[in-house]
Amino acid sequence: MKERLERNIRLIPIHQALTHGLFWIPVFVLFTRARFDLDGAILLAALYYLFVVVLEVPSGWMSDRLGRVITLRLTAVAWIGAHTCFLLGDDRFVVIMIGQGLMAAGFASLSGTDVTFHYDTLEALDRAETYGDRQARVASIGLVSFAGAALAGGFLGLVDIRLAFAAALGMAVLQLSLTTQLTEPPHDTEDEESFVRQIVVCLSYLRSPYLGWLFGYGIALVTLEHVAFTLIQPWLTEALDKMPDELGATPSLSGAVSALTAGVGAIAARASTPLGRRFGIRTTLIGFAAVSAIVVTSMALSFHVAIIAVIAFRGAQTAAAPVIISAAAAPELQRRHRATFLSLTSLAGRLGYGGLLIVISTRAESDVAAVFRVMAALSWGLVVILIITALLSMRGQSENR
Repeated sequence: MKERLERNIRLIPIHQALTHGLFWIPVFVLFTRARFDLDGAILLAALYYLFVVVLEVPSGWMSDRLGRVITLRLTAVAWIGAHTCFLLGDDRFVVIMIGQGLMAAGFASLSGTDVTFHYDTLEALDRAETYGDRQARVASIGLVSFAGAALAGGFLGLVDIRLAFAAALGMAVLQLSLTTQLTEPPHDTEDEESFVRQIVVCLSYLRSPYLGWLFGYGIALVTLEHVAFTLIQPWLTEALDKMPDELGATPSLSGAVSALTAGVGAIAARASTPLGRRFGIRTTLIGFAAVSAIVVTSMALSFHVAIIAVIAFRGAQTAAAPVIISAAAAPELQRRHRATFLSLTSLAGRLGYGGLLIVISTRAESDVAAVFRVMAALSWGLVVILIITALLSMRGQSENR
């Protein structure tokens, strides 16, 4: 068993690289906006987040109850189906919507499972204390892979946008093959809880001021990290003075920007654990949230290509915050609750952001700048709320002690 668990440790960075080979990232909104206009593209993004809401917690429960490995395999199978839909769907909205549902199923299954699989493996090897530093390195590897895939996907999009989906399909097939080599970490099967009971117990952890604040931060994180991601391609179209159905150099520039943000994210992921130790978990996480708000505000103020230098820092919070949150929360949670707790956090955040996108899609028309102004105001509001609740949670934690 020990040898198989050691093999997990060797394969986890490769799995991370494969799951981050998202060649479609720099072209997806270009693909949907050209076929369904800006309101249709935003609606499809909103539907994706709402699909995740439906699937997030069941997939987390499955991970905790049935196993990490089978859930990771489900991720690969769902993505194979999703990329097939995008390759064949063209301008058929229903097919693309089904693809979004399968994409959501994959991300929901991956969410919380990959990091808990890593932690559980280290825990079984009596090396759980090394998780923070190890996960930071794994996250960095994933972002390097993401950067390469984004850059390549942008250039593939210049030839044919569908080639980016074909490349991503190949990565999903390789990912499925790799998961057959993974070994489930040992765990007790006694006192396994029903789905509803699992949810109730996980929510009871929120009585801890510390875990409660981390949960709230995770909710805010979904909006803060995805605002610029969702609208980066329409922003680049405006910056290049192109019409929505006129791609020009937008795919390659979008890929280059995604690669740049991933590179910055890789550095941030490496620095996340040391920063958390030096400045404290709450202060570090709020700092990353402020960086995200600055990025969105800059995009709202100008469509000049020079703003790309600021946009590059969009990846900082996206990369660093999940490492910090998982490292901080895992020791406070029982093994059978970890994936479900993280899934609940993600569910709440995606529900809020998905609802927000639906509201915006009904009023967006073609005014990209107006959408960014709303998102900038919302981002700063979330930062203020995080600061206030951090102070309150520290007081509550002190009183509990």
